[in-house]
Amino acid sequence: LRLVRVIRLARILRLIRELRVLVSSISNSMRSLVWTVLLMFLMIYSVSLCITQLVADARMSVTDEQREDPDAAATLAQLEEYYGTLSRSMLTLFEAITGGIDWDAL
Repeated sequence: LRLVRVIRLARILRLIRELRVLVSSISNSMRSLVWTVLLMFLMIYSVSLCITQLVADARMSVTDEQREDPDAAATLAQLEEYYGTLSRSMLTLFEAITGGIDWDAL
């Protein structure tokens, strides 16, 4: 009976050692994950800034004739919806990258 307990204890200690190795590997990879997320955020931010500026410039250059055209007004409204503000542009790009919005919808 004691021999069975000793064998069980040895098996559990072996599993705990493997668990410790697994946890330390995950915690050591967190530094790389943080840098990757930061780089991704900076890339999304810079592209969103450019796109938002382009949409603002396009909105300022729209003439009265183009505002009355229903197709042009619909296109401008869609641009405003997805890229009207910097935060919305960032969200749109993040959703497009991660599969939340299909590129055809944009």
